[in-house]
Amino acid sequence: MNVSKRTLENLSSLNDKARAKLEPFVAAAQEVMVKYGVKVEVISGLRSWQKQAELYAEGRTKPGKIVTKAKPGSSWHNYGLAIDLGLFKDGQYLDSENPRQADKLYQELGQLAAAQGIEWAGTWKSFAEGPHFQITFGLTLAQARSQMERNGQDVQKLVF
Repeated sequence: MNVSKRTLENLSSLNDKARAKLEPFVAAAQEVMVKYGVKVEVISGLRSWQKQAELYAEGRTKPGKIVTKAKPGSSWHNYGLAIDLGLFKDGQYLDSENPRQADKLYQELGQLAAAQGIEWAGTWKSFAEGPHFQITFGLTLAQARSQMERNGQDVQKLVF
């Protein structure tokens, strides 16, 4: 898999079991997007609870638009079980430059993810997120949070 430093760092930040499922998905996504001249990058992986708090503040207590509905501890990124993809064409981030095309491409990637047992947030009823993909192995957020409180916040020690 030919990946950028950013993608490599974000994939390596994940829980090992999640990475084992998400890495092949990212490789397949890259292959599928070649025909569109689009490069796939993993722009977010494991996210600290502090970083989640900062993102949650956007559009609320900080200027800008709301980018997440997840408070700290309420995002699968906080457990190393989720990634956000970025789609780039000719160096342009499609989500910003051509959101209609990005949405169409995420639909295709969502189908690819579903075929691999990966959940795509583009199908969510409230706050659908095209770039977000996750695998929770049947855990609830409450179970993941409880495990993290007991294991010293180590995503590698999550038990599925």
